[in-house]
Amino acid sequence: MSIIEAFKNTITFIDGIKNEGIIEDYALIGGLALSAWIRPRTTKDIDLVVIVSKDTKWENIASIIETRLHKKIAVMKGTQRTHIKEKLSFMSGQIEVDIISTRGFDLAAEAIKNAVITEVFGKHIKVAVPEYLILLKLLPLSGQDAVDIKALVKKADIKKLKTLAQKHYLLTKLESLS
Repeated sequence: MSIIEAFKNTITFIDGIKNEGIIEDYALIGGLALSAWIRPRTTKDIDLVVIVSKDTKWENIASIIETRLHKKIAVMKGTQRTHIKEKLSFMSGQIEVDIISTRGFDLAAEAIKNAVITEVFGKHIKVAVPEYLILLKLLPLSGQDAVDIKALVKKADIKKLKTLAQKHYLLTKLESLS
C-alpha cells in the first residue's frame, strides 16, 4: 500500500469517528503537513493530533481501530515530564500512523484550533500552520526537525512564532537554531 492509499484510508477512518462524535477535531502534523507549506520531502509516517471527545477514553479509540481496521495498536502513555500524554500507533501497509491526543498537550490543541483546511492527496483536511509545526518540531528537535524548521521559518509569521514560542516556553530553544 502506498503512502497515498494509507493516508486516504486513515483520513476516511478518522473522519468517520469524528462524525460519530468519538473525536471532536483533528489536524495533520509532521512530514506530510510540511508539504502544504514547503517543498515536500519523503516521510515514513502519518502524524495526526486529535481532540478526543470528553466521553471517550483513549483506550476506546485503540479498541475501535483494532476492531474496525483490524490493526494491532501500540499505545503509549506519557508522564508528567512528557508533552505527549496519549499516543497510539499502527501500521497501514508499510506506513506507520501516529495519533496523538491533545489531552494535557495544550500546544497540540492550539495547533488544531489554528489549522487551515487544505487538500492533501485529494482529501480536504486541517493542516497545522507553519508556526505550530515549528513549535511541535522543537519538542523532540531531531536533526530532521531542525532542517524542517529552517525551511518552515521562511513561511512563518516570525512575530507570531516568537509570541507563541514564548507562551509555550520554547523561545530559547527556537532562538538556539538561529
